[in-house]
Amino acid sequence: MKELPYDKYNPYSIEEYAKKLLNKSLRDLLQNDEALDLVIKGKGTLGQLIEEFYFFYKPNSHAGPDFPDAGLELKTTPLLNDKTKVFKAKERLVFNIINYEEEYKRQFVDSSFWKKNQLILLMFYLHEHESIDIDLIFKLIRLFRFPAVDLKIIKDDWEIIKAKIKSGLAHELSEGDTFYLGACTKGANNIPTRKQPFSSILARQRAYSLKPKYVNIIIQKTLAGDVLVDETEEYRRIFGSTHIADPLAKYSKIGRYGTLSPIIKSIDDYREDETFEQYVIRHFEPYYGLQEDELLTKLDLKDSNAKQKAFNIAKAILKVNGKQIEEFEKAEVELKTIRLESSGGLKESMSFPQIKFKQIVKEEWEESELFERLSRKFFFVIFRKSKSGRPILEKVQFWNMPWNDLEKMHKIWLKTKAKIQAGDFTDFIKISDNLIGHVRPKGTNANDLMETELGTYEKKKAFWLSASYIKSII
Repeated sequence: MKELPYDKYNPYSIEEYAKKLLNKSLRDLLQNDEALDLVIKGKGTLGQLIEEFYFFYKPNSHAGPDFPDAGLELKTTPLLNDKTKVFKAKERLVFNIINYEEEYKRQFVDSSFWKKNQLILLMFYLHEHESIDIDLIFKLIRLFRFPAVDLKIIKDDWEIIKAKIKSGLAHELSEGDTFYLGACTKGANNIPTRKQPFSSILARQRAYSLKPKYVNIIIQKTLAGDVLVDETEEYRRIFGSTHIADPLAKYSKIGRYGTLSPIIKSIDDYREDETFEQYVIRHFEPYYGLQEDELLTKLDLKDSNAKQKAFNIAKAILKVNGKQIEEFEKAEVELKTIRLESSGGLKESMSFPQIKFKQIVKEEWEESELFERLSRKFFFVIFRKSKSGRPILEKVQFWNMPWNDLEKMHKIWLKTKAKIQAGDFTDFIKISDNLIGHVRPKGTNANDLMETELGTYEKKKAFWLSASYIKSII
């Protein structure tokens, strides 16, 4: 048997060996053309080629991590290099398939997700459309395990997914249900279905995943020199057990974790059995009933436009000093300000980005821009006018669109796509049709036009969630 060029028991040894691929392709380090022949024949993804021809183990589908003796999972994932020369994740990071008939029987500590992904070797390569896999260049390689403040949220996310399976609602799972750990489908068409234990309805096959913005923050921290610390005590508090240790606890490399300013500084910030969502709402509650100008004074903030004002108020209440709320960025939470009349009525509908006429005609629903936006979790900051007309903070709430309503928006999207394909821009679904959403103009003026697939130019339009629907939510 070939002697391995790394210590298969030591994650740091495996990482050190992996880093020999930095700024190189697999072709650069191979001594023969066997892997290249397989690529040409269409056999083996980059990850499988790395496993077999670089780390010298056969690709497999077993339940444990790829390097079982080190408890280490291997993930190869693509980067994009944008116009500003900043590395960004090309896609979400996808983990193992969710077995609906087995996962609900487990606790998080013995779940398929945790057993496989406690410790991960991330190998980021630069996506090049014209290059074959063997020529793709690796740009970032690192060991990663979830920091304790993230692991607490991930554990709570897993419990939400499990609860939905136990309720016979695996077919209604959505990435908007959770913050960090999503349940994603893979591909737009012909997604396999699976049996679920508490319903006769077949559910789409889903896998655990991390959203692209979460991966972006891993990338940012890696470029900033992020290293990991021993968080054994924090892990034990999360799991409620003295037997759970940080996967890297027995190794000596330590340092500071991260450079951003998150909401949760330590898992000790939580009250007993409190979720991240409950934590955030608890910190807003003392400010309910205050007028907007009182909030600005109390929080020592300057006045600004309405959207930025609500965001700045949220950051100040949550004691976030940076430009972004780290947890919201990782979870792709979209903050929206809602302004009620003194009577409790709502006049304003909620808009989404302009419809890209040439893009929508080529999209499938679950790969569409609208589906991606509607599948997020939202954070509503809700103001209500006093009798004198001054806005008062009434409440905040997290929300994601239920599966049944996503299906309603799917129908609206299909009708809109069909009209755009036919070149009919005269009669889109209107707010007066009393549906949960509609389409109407969203341009700077009547002359703000966008090119269509047919070569014509039409007024810019957007999807909106109708005010009556938003009112029913809050």
